[in-house]
Amino acid sequence: MFDLIVIGAGSGGLAAAKRAASAGKSVALIENDSIGGTCVTYGCVPKKLWHAISQFRHQATIATHHGWSFNAPNFNWAAVQSRLSDYVTSLNQRHEQKCLDLGIQITRGTARIASSTSIEVNGDIIQGQRILITVGGKAVRLPIPGGDLCDTSYEFFSWPHLPPSVVIWGGGYIAIELASILNALGATVDLVIRQDKILRGFDEDLRQFLQDRYADRGIRIHDKTTIASVKKAANQLTVTCENGTVITTEKVIQAVGRVPCTDSLNCDEVGIQTTQNGAIIINEQYQTSVPSIFALGDCIDQVQLTPVAIAQAREWVDLVLVNKKFPVDYTLIPTAVFSHPEAATIGKTEAEAKATLKNVSVKTLKFNPMTMALTEQHKEPIFMKLILEGDDEKVVGIHLSCDGAAEIIQSLAIAMQKGITKDDLDLTMALHPSIMEELVTIY
Repeated sequence: MFDLIVIGAGSGGLAAAKRAASAGKSVALIENDSIGGTCVTYGCVPKKLWHAISQFRHQATIATHHGWSFNAPNFNWAAVQSRLSDYVTSLNQRHEQKCLDLGIQITRGTARIASSTSIEVNGDIIQGQRILITVGGKAVRLPIPGGDLCDTSYEFFSWPHLPPSVVIWGGGYIAIELASILNALGATVDLVIRQDKILRGFDEDLRQFLQDRYADRGIRIHDKTTIASVKKAANQLTVTCENGTVITTEKVIQAVGRVPCTDSLNCDEVGIQTTQNGAIIINEQYQTSVPSIFALGDCIDQVQLTPVAIAQAREWVDLVLVNKKFPVDYTLIPTAVFSHPEAATIGKTEAEAKATLKNVSVKTLKFNPMTMALTEQHKEPIFMKLILEGDDEKVVGIHLSCDGAAEIIQSLAIAMQKGITKDDLDLTMALHPSIMEELVTIY
């Protein structure tokens, strides 16, 4: 019998399995896809690479204003896809080898929970004192006429060529990032969103700023509507929206949300309680309604971010298997949108702060950076917003859109963890000329 059975080799599952094995526990790891999960294979890693790759066309345009001249660049999608696939495969192999080096037994197949201490996979029964479910989530496919003609973010990463036109259904960060990548590479992109603005849950001013920037980049945003049907004729798809808008395109991506991958686990039969969308219900120790079975990561449908799943895994292993505390603060989680332009945020939005705190003040700044001083067109303004609380003006929210916003917000997250105030920013010597000097001199 193993000390621990981990179902799912994504970010959370790998972190838990490796940490438990490093602590001397015997671990079985079950996975029905690649080792590394969605983030490594179909999400964060290839998405960030595409984000970097797709910047060149815009940068080349800006370069002409800075004295450079060259022939129109030619992009080779197939070559990039091949190299990117090889890189992702190498990461999968690296994660697998690390597990094997730690003595973790890897079994390929789809796990079905047979009892409180056993699972069935490939017709075999594996016994474990504890079971940890880390099966992650999957992209939703809404059941509309022609829904089978749509792709999701999964299929995007294996497209054989760059389509000339794409319709993306959704306004969350996955939809926005894919729209930005495809637009930057030269595709015609139509974005269909249910609400009046993209990125629900982000600060309202940042949402509007980004929506304006994406429109300036050429992304056509169809708001307050949804897709009613998709039809195929020859090599084209016809998208009909509920408001009557009709769009002809080559590809359609559904990016309308994600749900936990718990369908095949047999949760009901063994007494694991789930929500209506299949999310596993847990207590503060990640324990399900079956005492020996635990769950974390995207399948509990709380905060669906890779670093959060990893932190949860470390916290759980230390708490349950090693009997020590791994302190984690989930109240301040930095988040980035790897779009063009890039955006990042941490802490409360203005609306959240004003609804939950007293004496809230706001500092907002928009300006054109010095790097754009010589450009006659294609200006890319910067957005900064501070949310402050109380007489001492404690910083409770920061919202940015600028080059390197993700890297900046990670550093600011450290400062916010320490409870910085506006005075702390004012007392910080500015670095000139830089974008971030504006944040420490904002008034």
